[in-house]
Amino acid sequence: MQEKALEEARREIDEIDVQMAELFEKRFHAVEDVIAWKMAHGKAIFDGSREEAIRKKNAAYIKDDAIRPYFEKFFDTELSLSRAYQKEIVEKSRS
Repeated sequence: MQEKALEEARREIDEIDVQMAELFEKRFHAVEDVIAWKMAHGKAIFDGSREEAIRKKNAAYIKDDAIRPYFEKFFDTELSLSRAYQKEIVEKSRS
């Protein structure tokens, strides 16, 4: 790989990272709305069937079979962080 191509690839990654950070923040603000609803309706943070459904739906968006397992791990981490954030919100509301 030529130096210029490397720099272009890194610049593209940097731009994607900015977009991912913006989307991550946007997603977690939506999570705040979800946990508010769950708290108002006495629902649990974890819903295994819902998580499995969104895991399958989102993995299907990945067209590259070689990348899909990595996306699934990434998405599992995102779901875990979402649950942790929801738990934190619930605990803060109780104190």
